[in-house]
Amino acid sequence: MSNTETQEFTKNFLKTHKEFHYNLDKEAEEYVVSSGSMILDSYLDGGFSAGVHRFVGANEGGKTNEALHVMFNMLNTVDQSKGIYIKAEGRLSKSVRERSGLKFVTDADEWVSGTCLVFECNVFDVVFDFLRGLLKNNPKKERFTIVIDSMDGLLPQSELEKRTSDAAKVAAGALMTSDFLKRVSLGMCKFGHMLILISQIRAKVDINPYAKGDPNNQTNSSGGNAALHYPDWILEFQKQFKSDKILEKPKEQIGPNNKPYGHMAKVLICKSTNENTGQVVKYPIKYGRMDGKSIWVEREIVDLLLMWGYMEKKGSWFTYDDEVVSFLKENKIEIQSKFQGIASIQEYLEKNKEATECLSDFVKQKILAQ
Repeated sequence: MSNTETQEFTKNFLKTHKEFHYNLDKEAEEYVVSSGSMILDSYLDGGFSAGVHRFVGANEGGKTNEALHVMFNMLNTVDQSKGIYIKAEGRLSKSVRERSGLKFVTDADEWVSGTCLVFECNVFDVVFDFLRGLLKNNPKKERFTIVIDSMDGLLPQSELEKRTSDAAKVAAGALMTSDFLKRVSLGMCKFGHMLILISQIRAKVDINPYAKGDPNNQTNSSGGNAALHYPDWILEFQKQFKSDKILEKPKEQIGPNNKPYGHMAKVLICKSTNENTGQVVKYPIKYGRMDGKSIWVEREIVDLLLMWGYMEKKGSWFTYDDEVVSFLKENKIEIQSKFQGIASIQEYLEKNKEATECLSDFVKQKILAQ
């Protein structure tokens, strides 16, 4: 066939098979959604984009809170976006909801842009059929942030009627995860949806101590190879230790008069779209903060300014570098020249949103962009 003939054949083929491909569909506008932490964002090339991502890790590592942070930021920055939270484990406490800043609904009539629908179901088949159907029946081109919490809480419909003593199908979850991701991953990216799969870390029991481990398994979690292959990012949220706690009196032991008021979250990047695989990232969490503000951005700013020499410490006094002062003046932000004690700087920034946003821009431009 000549060039013209091949073009005509291809054009006709694409038209007659349009239900099986996306070539004729308009691609959604690209976006990048912040993780909520400037430090973590600097390793993520600014944040998360459309597609599949996976959060694994120990209990209380921060997987759910971070997933909801991402959803909160997407619903507040991406037009016509909605959230879907698959509640497969029965855990979405009042405190988690309040910290997230999200408006959760269970009634489909209340599920409008900027809100998150909670789908309380732990049956693989039902959850995946719902999501596949939703993605197909979306004429307004709404964009979804979908959080499945967790993949380990889902079971196949065929297992519902079985007794405890009956044998369960081996690797049923991995097979269904593979089938689901094959069907939706391409469309997720094409139409601007984001899927976050949350998984637990599994204990590994070695029957043969001399057997070699699987070098392709980046995480000790369920879901099979599909759950490793399809995600763009896999983050492992690591267990907290006493040394990770943020105390009022850092040099003293935890006690009734020295309680933790935050901690350093630790994330291992197990898979990335850049060269940051294997990096461990730490960022601060402050307890008691609501409305999507539990990641302690003000502390991140102060720590980074000190680390890079943009803030000077003499005794208990802290002063900004001339370059920082000039940047603030250029943006018409007035700020006091000296602070006594690091806590006073953090408190000042917590009360002054404009100064925090300006210093956040400075850190992103002068430090994190390097």
